[in-house]
Amino acid sequence: MLEQIHGHMQLDDMQRYTIQLILWELVSNVIRHSRKKYATVHISWSDEAIAIEVIDEGDGFQWEEKLSAPPPDFTRQGGRGLFLVQQLASHFSFDEKGKRAVVMIARKKGEKHD
Repeated sequence: MLEQIHGHMQLDDMQRYTIQLILWELVSNVIRHSRKKYATVHISWSDEAIAIEVIDEGDGFQWEEKLSAPPPDFTRQGGRGLFLVQQLASHFSFDEKGKRAVVMIARKKGEKHD
């Protein structure tokens, strides 16, 4: 997937890593916590940002308490994924039921793209 994106715009190593990490965290949360077999991932981009949308066909979750919680204990296993996404993204939100995550990653000025 990232190779296709890279074919349309130049990603530096940090942007590539950020997109990979965000995708990994959101999709792995669906795999671990959803009771459904499918999720939908959309990626789009503009001059200003790269947008990632992950739609979970499961029941959703109470995302408000997860995103408003204090930073996780980094010495313990688990609980860091949404925190990391929140720190890396210029915008991160869920729909009302916690089934659709939207992440925006600001693009650098002067970046070359098609």
